[in-house]
Amino acid sequence: MPAFSHIVFFLYNYTQYDCAVEILRMGEIVVLVPDKLFLQITSITAELLARENVQGLVLDIDYTLADKHTPLPDSAVKEFVENMKQAQIRLFILSNNNHNRVSRFAKALDLPYRSNGLKPLPNAFSYAVDLMKLDKKEVVAVGDQVYTDVWGAHLAGLRAWMVAPYGGGGRSFFYRFRRLLEKPFIHSCKPEDEQVSK
Repeated sequence: MPAFSHIVFFLYNYTQYDCAVEILRMGEIVVLVPDKLFLQITSITAELLARENVQGLVLDIDYTLADKHTPLPDSAVKEFVENMKQAQIRLFILSNNNHNRVSRFAKALDLPYRSNGLKPLPNAFSYAVDLMKLDKKEVVAVGDQVYTDVWGAHLAGLRAWMVAPYGGGGRSFFYRFRRLLEKPFIHSCKPEDEQVSK
């Protein structure tokens, strides 16, 4: 795990994108850099997962599967989940949000879940993998944030795929400031579905 002083140094120099790889390297995994980036969750297909030897997904909710203030999944997300189920991809919802929010959303999709996940701590990620009865190399965590989803997944030994915030993300100052601090780590990541979206 990178030293706290290194992280602080980098955040003060966040325009120096190339430094991220050298400062925050953990073995062969850059802990705060997503392994893949997507413009939307529905670009992750069963065919892609088969090519990547992925059999399970750990999914975030807020700004990944829905806007933070949307209580239930929309039709596109329902179709995405159904396609994954038909392909026998195991799914688990992991969120830092409260029980009422997470349970209602997950039950609408008939998926197992854990609320108050304390991401980026790796414990809940490991719990999800154990519940799916898969090897870590067969599981990918999908989320919209570097400091919770990407970092937590890598600390747990999983691949981390990042999606652009659903609906454009939040509007608060804190949300936008946090996104600013994430930019160095996604700067060099080209969206996998960029050509498709044009």
